[in-house]
Amino acid sequence: MRSFEPRTSKTISNRKDFHNKNFKKFNIQSKLLTLNISHKILDYLNLSLFCLITIYSFIAFNSQREWTELYSSIMEMRLINNDLNGYISKTEEYFLNEVDMKDQFKKATSKDLIYLKKPSEILNRKFLFSDFLDGLQDGKYQRGY
Repeated sequence: MRSFEPRTSKTISNRKDFHNKNFKKFNIQSKLLTLNISHKILDYLNLSLFCLITIYSFIAFNSQREWTELYSSIMEMRLINNDLNGYISKTEEYFLNEVDMKDQFKKATSKDLIYLKKPSEILNRKFLFSDFLDGLQDGKYQRGY
């Protein structure tokens, strides 16, 4: 007869092995599931980072274009300003030369002035009907004021 103990120990050990195998299988599956989830999270993070980098690069290109336009307009304004400074200095030089020449001019006296006789006005104080009609005809062109 067989003893009871070896048989039971064998079945218990078989049960433990079965549980261990099931536990290992479950453990491996849970690890694979967590790895799968973490890989999906990383994929979404990478995709979102790629989208953000693309959008920000387009924004950076746009702001760089605007900065370039602004800088070129500032440079054009600087060139115009330098030209204006040149024109202003030439004008100042001209007027300073005119002021310096002021001492060379002779001062005018009353003998240097020419007096013209004022023509006498003919006063016609008569009111004529023809003058009235001429005024009406001239008024045609002044309507609309």
